[in-house]
Amino acid sequence: MATAIKKSTETKYNTLDLLKNPKQREVIYGLTDRRKDHWLIQTNDYLLDHQPFNLKDKARFFHSLKLLVNSGVQFTRALEMLAARTQHVRFSRVLKTVAYDMQQNGLSFSGAIQKHPAIFSESEVKMVYSGELTGKINATLEAIATQLQKNIELEMRVKSALMYPATVVAAIILAGAAVMFFIVPKLTSLFAELGGELPLSTRILMGASDFLVNFWWLLLFVIAGVISWFIQWKNSEEGKRSWHRFILDFPPTKELVSNIQVTKISQNFATLMAAGIPLSKALRVMGEIIPNKIIGDDIFDIEMKVRNGASLHQSFLESNNIDSVVGEILEVGEKTGHMAEVLQKLGDQYDLEVEAQLKNLSTVIEPIIILFVGVAVAFLIFAVLMPIFGLQDLFASTA
Repeated sequence: MATAIKKSTETKYNTLDLLKNPKQREVIYGLTDRRKDHWLIQTNDYLLDHQPFNLKDKARFFHSLKLLVNSGVQFTRALEMLAARTQHVRFSRVLKTVAYDMQQNGLSFSGAIQKHPAIFSESEVKMVYSGELTGKINATLEAIATQLQKNIELEMRVKSALMYPATVVAAIILAGAAVMFFIVPKLTSLFAELGGELPLSTRILMGASDFLVNFWWLLLFVIAGVISWFIQWKNSEEGKRSWHRFILDFPPTKELVSNIQVTKISQNFATLMAAGIPLSKALRVMGEIIPNKIIGDDIFDIEMKVRNGASLHQSFLESNNIDSVVGEILEVGEKTGHMAEVLQKLGDQYDLEVEAQLKNLSTVIEPIIILFVGVAVAFLIFAVLMPIFGLQDLFASTA
C-alpha cells in the first residue's frame, strides 16, 4: 500500500514538473508519465501528438461545450464528456489534460488551453480570457464556434475555386513528364539513326528530355531546396510580411483579397462585439485573428489610436491597407449604437461578393489554362512532326 502511494506521489510530482516544462508538455496527459516507457509506446505517443487537426472539430467542440455548460453541466465535467465522445485521439488527450489542469492545478480555462498552442490559437485563448473577465464565457464560446464555422466556409470556397485549375495543372505536369521520359527518348534514337539537321524546337525538346532522364534527381533536389527555402522565408517575420504585402498588392487578385479582408474584419469584429468583449480587447484579439500581418499591424495601430482617444471609424479610415468601407460602416454603427449589427450586415454582403468573385475566378482561369495547354501541345507537335516532314521530303527527293 505504501509502495502504491509512493508511486502515485512520484507520478503526480513528475506530472506537475512536466506541465511546467513546455518542451515536455506534449507527452503528458493528466497523470500519465511515459518518459521511461518502451520506445514503441513513446513513438506511438509522438505520432498521436502530431495527428492533423481540422477547424471543424474545434468549431464543433466550442459549440458543444457551450451547450453543455448552458445545460448546467460543470465545466470540467463537460470537458471530460467531450473528451470521451470525440473520435480524434489527440484532441481527446488534450481535453483530458485541460480538465486535469483546471481541477488539480487550479488553472482557468484560458490558462489551461494556452498550454496547447498547436490546438488553440492565441486569439482563441484571449477571447476566452476576455469572456472570463466579463463573465460572458458562454457567449464567448458561441462566438468562437460561429467564427470558426465562417472561416471554414470561406476557406472551403477558396479551395473549391482553386481545385479545378490545380487538378488541370497537375495533369499537365504528369502528362508532360510521361512524354519527356518515355516518348521523346525513342524519337531521339530514331532521329539519331536517320541523321539530318533537326529544327531548333526539336533540339530543345530532346535536350530537355535528356536532362530530365539523366538528372531528374538533381531537379527534384533543386525543387525541394527552393520549396524548403520559400517555406522558411515565408514563416520568418520579415518574409511573412513581404509575402502578405505581395498578396495585397498583386493586381489580378487584389480586389478579391481586399474583399476577403473586409469580410474577415467585419465578421470577426461583429462576433467579438456581440460577445460583449470591450472595444480595446476586441481590436487586440482581431489583430491576432486576421492572418494577414499587414492588416493585423494596421489593426494594432488602430487600437493604439483608440486608446489615445481617437474615434474608431476615423482610425479605420486613416488605414492605407483596409478598405474605407469598414470605416464608413463603423461611423454608421457609432451613430446608431448598433455596431455589431451593421458590421454583421457588411460581412454578409461582402461574403456574397467574395463567393461571386471566386466563381468568376474559375471562369477566368479556365481559358488561360486552355491557352497554356494549346501552346504546349502546339510546341510538342511542331518539335516532333517537323523533323518527320523533313525526312519525308528527303526521301521524296532521293526517290
